[in-house]
Amino acid sequence: MATMASITVKNVANADVIYVAKVPSAGDRSPAKWTQDALTGISGWRPRFDVVTRDNGNKDGRIIEGNFAYPVTGTVNGTLTLLGTVPLRFSGTLPTNLDVAQVNEAFVQFGNLLVSTLIRSAASDGYAPT
Repeated sequence: MATMASITVKNVANADVIYVAKVPSAGDRSPAKWTQDALTGISGWRPRFDVVTRDNGNKDGRIIEGNFAYPVTGTVNGTLTLLGTVPLRFSGTLPTNLDVAQVNEAFVQFGNLLVSTLIRSAASDGYAPT
């Protein structure tokens, strides 16, 4: 079981961005939570990420779900304003009746697909590759 910690990722400029560990999971159905505190002093406008896990119905896998919310701000009539939020999520089942190394390989490849240039381009454009 992973120990709660802050997470460092790269932004579009390849600079480090730290998601600060806020709330560790208390067990099944209790999310672990992180926020990017350096972006703004307004806590409700900070990017946030959470991950929750639980057994699936057959008890032969662990469901993992992640939610990400990225608030977008701008200046309107001289006032900093929340313009909207980019919501992203993932969900999947990690089988517990298969080789752990193979399940790990699948998850690593999934994560690397998400950060591939082609998928980043599709996300930027809003269209799947044609």
